[in-house]
Amino acid sequence: MKVALYGNICNIFFTLAKCLRQDNLADAHLYLHPGVDFQNRPESDEPDLKNNYPDWIHEDSRWDTLPFLKRRDKSFIKELNQYDIVFLSEFGPFLAPYLKGKTIFFPTGSDLTVTPFPRNHVVGYKSIKDRLVWEYIAFLQKRGIRSVSKIFTQPFFPLTNALEKLKISKTRISPSYYPVLIDTSVIRKIENPLAGMAENNLVLLEPFKFVIFHPSRLVIKKTKKLIDTGHWKGNDNLLKGFALFLKKYQVSDACIALPDRIYSGDRSLAKEIITELGIRSNIVWLQPPSPDGFPRQQLLNFYSHADMVADEFGTGWFGSVVLEGMACEKPTLCFVDEDAMKKMYPWHPILSSNDPAIIADLIARIYFNKEEAYSLGKKSREWIETYHSMHQGQKIYTDNLRKDLFTD
Repeated sequence: MKVALYGNICNIFFTLAKCLRQDNLADAHLYLHPGVDFQNRPESDEPDLKNNYPDWIHEDSRWDTLPFLKRRDKSFIKELNQYDIVFLSEFGPFLAPYLKGKTIFFPTGSDLTVTPFPRNHVVGYKSIKDRLVWEYIAFLQKRGIRSVSKIFTQPFFPLTNALEKLKISKTRISPSYYPVLIDTSVIRKIENPLAGMAENNLVLLEPFKFVIFHPSRLVIKKTKKLIDTGHWKGNDNLLKGFALFLKKYQVSDACIALPDRIYSGDRSLAKEIITELGIRSNIVWLQPPSPDGFPRQQLLNFYSHADMVADEFGTGWFGSVVLEGMACEKPTLCFVDEDAMKKMYPWHPILSSNDPAIIADLIARIYFNKEEAYSLGKKSREWIETYHSMHQGQKIYTDNLRKDLFTD
């Protein structure tokens, strides 16, 4: 069975391709174009792959939806038509109506909650022409999503809400859960994380004995659009909870460490809230090597050094920060929709709340009890290995694909 994957957000498809290739489960091939962001490149996880891709990773300017969008160039379509199954995310669904094999849409967020809905674009439009271009993109994305063989998704509100708006038949939405897989041999706790940090960040962290690492984007303003798209992260709930923790327990040696990067749209607002809360001296703005942020390999040093990891406190879903923090054996804070979680997992160790008062007590629980922190970190790693590792994922995907694609 030949499988192609396109739309490698946060290396999800890179990891899935490796999983499918294990024990010759499938002849899986990953397609990239040269302009892909660094965090979506295999070398972000495995630096040795830079300029040294194996023959199943294909990089070329042709392997993109843009030539088709601009010139109706069908080179990529012809390439993908060599495969039995094609996994698509990002703008990949554009191509689905033209593909002969079975197509799977594996939404990773904005490709389902934003791209098909021009009104959901949170950054707005530069001009009328810009708006018209995105209207056309939305048309192609909607048409593509409606034509794929199957949609593999999760029961979180932003995703289910978008599918309802698109009037997607439930018969084409897989009832199976396909977890995002991570390579636990790569994403794991580093034993000497300080050795991998730049001196300026070491100096910033040195005064604190307890570190909460919060690498999520800062999206604090709450609007219906941000809720519907899943962009709202409610970071202010963490900041308020942390301020309550410091005051209630008279703690001075704890900090929240955040990457100071351009993709956090509410950085300025966050700094205003931090000042109002009186916690500036307990906030560390880590300095990444580029404005885009830290490569994942460098992020592992901060995950490993931290005492807790915090993701988001908005719409009730979780992303790669939770998976990476837990893979590094850290107690992890994130507000999750428990009803949705029960549909996917028999149990989970995520410390969940969006109430600042409860967040304060959850932080205290880890700060004052090192044995519990250690135990919860081990449970976090166990959960990742059980439900999100390549080893377990191979069986999950094999069983589910057999049901979804090869039975009537």
